[in-house]
Amino acid sequence: MYCNACGKKVKDGAHFCENCGASLREPNAIASYAPQAPGRHSSGNVADPYKDQIAALKLEIKQLKLELKHVTSGMSNTRSQYYQTAAFVPHGLLRLGYKWFEDLRLLGPQQQKQRLQQEVMRLEQELIDLQQAQMEWKTGRQG
Repeated sequence: MYCNACGKKVKDGAHFCENCGASLREPNAIASYAPQAPGRHSSGNVADPYKDQIAALKLEIKQLKLELKHVTSGMSNTRSQYYQTAAFVPHGLLRLGYKWFEDLRLLGPQQQKQRLQQEVMRLEQELIDLQQAQMEWKTGRQG
């Protein structure tokens, strides 16, 4: 696949072009063949093509981290409820069953937390790659 803005090959699943920084989430942003005439960088005085993409990615990461805090807080509340009431449950099989019930209640949120953590890590890596491409772009313009 190729970026429609600059014509360079893009990685599968990428949200931004590593060459020009164009968002690949837009309709028609990706072509199955290299475009003949790149249309985005025709003028000599081009503004930083990475600035908006970096800002959008940072915002998305912040939103995911906020959602992650919400999930973690909900899990803490569930654990807190368990510890407040576990003292009143008799020892033995009943208490063990009660603990299993608490573990079962935390299973879904734990999986959601892991998915969010993985998505944050993936986006942070994408942000690093985009920032490196931005630095290379700036260095290339100065040299």
